[in-house]
Amino acid sequence: MTLSLKLCLHIAQYSGFIIGQVTNSLLLFLILTRAERLFGSYRHVMTVFAFYSLLYTWIEFISQPVMHIKQSMFIVMLDGPFQFQISSGNDITCLYCASFALCISLLAAQFYYRYIAVCKYKSSIFQRKCHNFRPNNLERIRGWKLSVIFVPCLICFVVWFAFVYYGMHNTVEKQKFMRYQDMNKIGNKNLFRDVMIENYDADITQESFIASLYWTYEENGQRILRYRDILGSAGCTFILVCLSFMRREKTSDFRLPVSPFPRITPRFQTLLPFFMMYCPVGALITLPFFEIEVGQLGNFVGAAAGTYPAIEPLIAIFFIKDFRNAVLCKRI
Repeated sequence: MTLSLKLCLHIAQYSGFIIGQVTNSLLLFLILTRAERLFGSYRHVMTVFAFYSLLYTWIEFISQPVMHIKQSMFIVMLDGPFQFQISSGNDITCLYCASFALCISLLAAQFYYRYIAVCKYKSSIFQRKCHNFRPNNLERIRGWKLSVIFVPCLICFVVWFAFVYYGMHNTVEKQKFMRYQDMNKIGNKNLFRDVMIENYDADITQESFIASLYWTYEENGQRILRYRDILGSAGCTFILVCLSFMRREKTSDFRLPVSPFPRITPRFQTLLPFFMMYCPVGALITLPFFEIEVGQLGNFVGAAAGTYPAIEPLIAIFFIKDFRNAVLCKRI
């Protein structure tokens, strides 16, 4: 059997699902049994993210997204159980995209909490950055008030879903375009539908997908902009950039020994999602703007997003001494 790119993608997704269930379950167990005296209220933030990572691996497993970039269009197609159920499958694809936004926003919420915790401890290093914070600032998000930091995460989820649903939704117009019209400029008869059949053995006109098509060409070569698709992608890019800069800014502040995290841990927790989540998704959205065709390489996004939830918990498990000792059965 030929080891196709599609098969490699699904192997990565299946592996990410299985390993993610194990690593996130283990992290949840360690948080519930070992973290109370180490983290205080922060353990609740970690619990929420670890629990959501378990859910996110299920969404990835059910969706099994296949992605492709061609000229001014990128497509996210289901290859799971709902791939031939057009109506419900399209909604699940939108849910999959929005679940990514919830994942990265929950990561940002963790860094925001730790930023406030650091700023509670005044020092000359933080005097300038923390001058607006008071010692009781951390008290304002204890107990039920802690749920407030998750409200922006839910907003990101809803807004991202709306951008995808209304800006990139599977429409009759896009289906007709793929079936009958030339994707490239005049003179190239390589239809998008034929590309998908050749590379993925999938008739895209009969399957669930979302796509963003930034422009088309008339017979005379004139470009016709599709503003709804452009606005949808621009909105997702704006959220992505904001969360990326927020994480980078907060990471630079973790220099005081106010938690059991080693200083290097936030660096790993920033670089890992940057290269496995932010950059791939950002490239998927922006490359079609420049008609940079990477084709099947767009599936790196699905592979990276599918394996990231399995790797992220390992940073906490092996960088936090108490967690590491528990896993390695060492006495503390």
